[in-house]
Amino acid sequence: MKTLLIPALLATWIAGSSMPAHASVMVQLSTNQMVDASDSIVRGKILEVWTEEDERGVVWTRAQLEVTQVLKGDKSRKKYIIDQMGGTFGGNQSIVQGRTHFSTGEEGIFFLEDLKSGRTITVGLNQGKFTLRLDPYSRQTIVQRFSPPHGKTYDHRFIPLPSKAEEIVTLDDLVDSIETRLTTGWDGKEIPGTSLERLTRINGLEVTR
Repeated sequence: MKTLLIPALLATWIAGSSMPAHASVMVQLSTNQMVDASDSIVRGKILEVWTEEDERGVVWTRAQLEVTQVLKGDKSRKKYIIDQMGGTFGGNQSIVQGRTHFSTGEEGIFFLEDLKSGRTITVGLNQGKFTLRLDPYSRQTIVQRFSPPHGKTYDHRFIPLPSKAEEIVTLDDLVDSIETRLTTGWDGKEIPGTSLERLTRINGLEVTR
């Protein structure tokens, strides 16, 4: 098997975004920053997951998303194909630090960025996907971000619950924070991993410096 190891931000740069090629760690983004940096924010369900290899020998994981609610973006759009560099295809494997994982039947909130290459990715790699879970104790729907240890198969049905009460975020709280930010709007500040030009375009503002 041929294995290719790709640092987190380098993967996003190769994919076609404005992230710097020399970066080797994932930049942590706040919820507000992710809202501002997203072309679309949707709730939906993963219908299918598969892998493909591009002309450079890099493996991509692709997930078909069925949209059930649009929080930001084109409200008429019902499906997306989300691309994420990394995965296994035949005898080739691409390992991307911090990449997003998907499994069929998974429901979540997805922060999406449209690249110039035509691909759609999650904002901030695995930061841009919140999986919906039912908290068995409170009976509330909660959201979680989780990546499996390297080499382990990802299955959303077996994500461990948060170990601390303060780590629990409900779906209602996340949606409220997204809608609040959409109401107040982008503050004009730079966000790691994207350009002011893009932020201005997708948020409909004019910024003078």
